[in-house]
Amino acid sequence: MRLLDYPAAIAQKQRELLRSEQHIRRLQDVLNRLVAEIDTSIAFDPELRNDAQRKAKRIEFMKSPEYRKALSNLQIANDQRTELEIDLNLLRNQFSVLKLELRESLATRELQMLDAA
Repeated sequence: MRLLDYPAAIAQKQRELLRSEQHIRRLQDVLNRLVAEIDTSIAFDPELRNDAQRKAKRIEFMKSPEYRKALSNLQIANDQRTELEIDLNLLRNQFSVLKLELRESLATRELQMLDAA
């Protein structure tokens, strides 16, 4: 990749990261809604008489396929965001290295021109 290509590539990766973060927020909202539903169910269940019963019921609700899927989707999305962050940092580092190499090359040429004069 050329030096000129890096800013656009970095911006594109940042856009991907933004879309990933937006997706994570939506998944987090789904999970929060499920937790609120669980808490509401527990709070208004007259058969649950003490904390131990409420905790057991909460664990039971959290084993439901819907909750487990929502949690799994959120974890996968978080992992994907982390991968995008790694890719973005790699692009930024490659860009920095390329700039340093070009500066070194220019400095070497300038020294050669000074030595030749």
